[in-house]
Amino acid sequence: MLRALQAWGKPMRRQGWFVLLGGTMCIAFCANAQGERVTLAGLLERAQTGEPTYLAARTDVAMAKARRDQAFGALLPQIGMTGSANANDRNYRTRSPGVPTENDSYKSHATQLSLTQPIWRYANIVGYQQSRIVVEQTKYQMTGAGQVLFEKLVTAWFDVLAARDAVAFAERQAEALNFQWKAIVRGEELGENSLPQLEEARSKLEQAKSDLTTAQIELQFKRVALEQLVGPLEEFSVPYLRGTVELSDPTREKLETWLSSAETGNPALRAAQSAFEAAADEVRKQRAQHYPTLDLVASYGKNSQEVGGFPGQYGYDIKQGTVGLQLNIPIYSGGAVSAKTAEAVAQQEKARLEMDAARRTATLAVKQAWFIWQGATVRAAAGQQAIRAARSYLDQATKGANEGLFTQNEILQAEQQLRAGERDFRKARYDQVVAHIKLKAATGILTASDVAALDALMVAASSDTELGRSP
Repeated sequence: MLRALQAWGKPMRRQGWFVLLGGTMCIAFCANAQGERVTLAGLLERAQTGEPTYLAARTDVAMAKARRDQAFGALLPQIGMTGSANANDRNYRTRSPGVPTENDSYKSHATQLSLTQPIWRYANIVGYQQSRIVVEQTKYQMTGAGQVLFEKLVTAWFDVLAARDAVAFAERQAEALNFQWKAIVRGEELGENSLPQLEEARSKLEQAKSDLTTAQIELQFKRVALEQLVGPLEEFSVPYLRGTVELSDPTREKLETWLSSAETGNPALRAAQSAFEAAADEVRKQRAQHYPTLDLVASYGKNSQEVGGFPGQYGYDIKQGTVGLQLNIPIYSGGAVSAKTAEAVAQQEKARLEMDAARRTATLAVKQAWFIWQGATVRAAAGQQAIRAARSYLDQATKGANEGLFTQNEILQAEQQLRAGERDFRKARYDQVVAHIKLKAATGILTASDVAALDALMVAASSDTELGRSP
């Protein structure tokens, strides 16, 4: 049985491991060797000009402004002109005996200019006020869409960085387990290891290969998520976050201060508040359908006809101008106005509940980002210490190997511990940055310059010696 496993193990080591290395080398080559350098500033520009949800929010603002202009137009004079030109053929017959029948063919012309100026139409006044509020609402929604876009972009970017680190760690893990597998196979050949040890080593190696494949797929998923925001990307090199850079500390301000800022600055909450005000105006507008309206009406017209109203009469030209007030008093509309008012009241209550929900969501977003930042800070500190301990142990193992006190396997285990510490430290730092970005987005103060400024924290290549040191 052991010889059979040996016979299987040798080609597996030659072929399976080369397949594994082929996949990892492709990822490394595509991501670093051939790829161009991509910056957050460049990705942000692409997202702002191509992300559909954000562009749709900008379109909503344009639509709301057009509706505001329509509502304002209802307050202005309505002027119209009509004209007609007719060819007439008239047959005139009286009932008196002996009077002949008359036939006339003639032309007639008529033009009229009319003007209506609303003096009191309360529904139109409220409608215009409502349209202005809706414009403010859509502006808040566009601001909120921008905040969400910035937040999603930063999150997706650092997800790609974290996935890249996970692939690098999985590669090191697979290398170490492959070395252990070779050592155990060699020991079995010398009669020092048993079949269970060989099977266990093979199982660990297969699991490491599976973990590496999973990490590579996860990296592709994260890249796809980034492309959802910025569009298709060519192969690019993924930068590294500087290990010793000092990150801003949002906890210098109290949590209550951030919550207060969210109450006054969260775009989604402000949009919901505007929606509630617009819903209240809708109730007033529907109730105004019961109110009387008063308009100033004026007209000026001219009628021309080649002949008179009866045969033998001369034609005429009539010019007439009128001006006056027109009062309209609604009496009964079949209950339609009352039903529309009831619907508007229900919509107002819905808007109030949505405003409360937006306030709770904003509060939750602030608290989540606040506590995530605190947790990430603790994990970053733990990662720093883990890196120092692993580096110290690795130095000791490397020196001890020359004296026969440590084995190569122990050195590999120390390297694994170091790479795991580096991965965890980097992930914690990413979470710190993303949490701070989300905190700003929840309070409505995140700007494009905040996102672009993160490029200053990046370097093209990792300096592992920086990791574990205090900023």
